[in-house]
Amino acid sequence: MRIEDVRNLYAYNRWANHRVCEAARSLDVPQFVQDLRASYSSVKGTLVHILWGEWLWLQRWSGESPKQVFVPEEFPSLAELEVRWNTVEREQQEFIERLTDDGLRERVSYENLQGQRWTYTRAQMMQHVVNHSSYHRGQVAVLLRQLGKTPSATDFLLFLDEA
Repeated sequence: MRIEDVRNLYAYNRWANHRVCEAARSLDVPQFVQDLRASYSSVKGTLVHILWGEWLWLQRWSGESPKQVFVPEEFPSLAELEVRWNTVEREQQEFIERLTDDGLRERVSYENLQGQRWTYTRAQMMQHVVNHSSYHRGQVAVLLRQLGKTPSATDFLLFLDEA
């Protein structure tokens, strides 16, 4: 994987996250927080989990091992969630702009929330983040359908067509 590939992948990830949040704006507050018995309970809970994952791995790319977990109560509204997401996206972009091909190949260690130590190349970590976010965006799409809404398409090829 080359840095150009990572930049493209993260441009896609931002685009897809924005589309999912746009679709979530069609929900009223009770729908946004409704427990649908999903992995992270609600649309809100799932979006907070995606955001947290992206923030967490951004820290790990630098060798940090934060133990903080974001909880839905930290974000009273979708607007407040999006403000934090914009900050994380900006920090991701700044990190990626400084990154080189050699930096992608570098092996980075971190300690997970259970205290276990793991080591991967930075490229592997970065691929994982986008895969993780895509997986949970798919869950949000299902939750939106359960709430009678139409989710936004987030296919990678659609992103390329629109770019």
